[in-house]
Amino acid sequence: RGITIMTRMEAQVHIENYLKSHNIRYAKNVDNGIPHITILYVNCDRCPDNILESCIWFYKDVMEARVYYDQTAANWCRISSHIPELMRLLNYINARVWPRTTDGMGNGLYMPSCLYTSRIYLTEDDRYDITLTSMIPYDFFELAPLESEDFITAYCPSLLDELSPAIFGVLFGRLDTEQTIEYIKKNILHEVD
Repeated sequence: RGITIMTRMEAQVHIENYLKSHNIRYAKNVDNGIPHITILYVNCDRCPDNILESCIWFYKDVMEARVYYDQTAANWCRISSHIPELMRLLNYINARVWPRTTDGMGNGLYMPSCLYTSRIYLTEDDRYDITLTSMIPYDFFELAPLESEDFITAYCPSLLDELSPAIFGVLFGRLDTEQTIEYIKKNILHEVD
């Protein structure tokens, strides 16, 4: 008898139950035959309009979880003359910031760990979304469902919120790339000089 792997429907139901149990509002949709969940995070104090958005697509063997800034941020990107500086900053983040899942309860449920290697980027379409994306295989999700759900719904939005001063500082030309890298070293990586 072979090992059974969680199906995309089972993963979707598991995530929906998690969202319901944590009172996180969401909407279910289908896009080109692919089911997905959309989530709106409010009270993101450092983000444009104090919100972030998220989508989780359920493909055959993997889910794709994206967290991104709202349309206001996309409009700012569209008109900014500092996209090269932003791209350098995003490159630095991809090279140095390794997201670690935490339980928010002082390691009472599980130890912090680096489960997924998310990537932050400016979308290539005409939408100009600054997006943090993770690909989560169902077989791994099945081994660490709570850690994965916390990562998708708590850690990734929190990280984008924490990165907002650096991202939008460089996007508006208020900070140069070196200043934003120092901000990340101090406030995100907690590196001491």
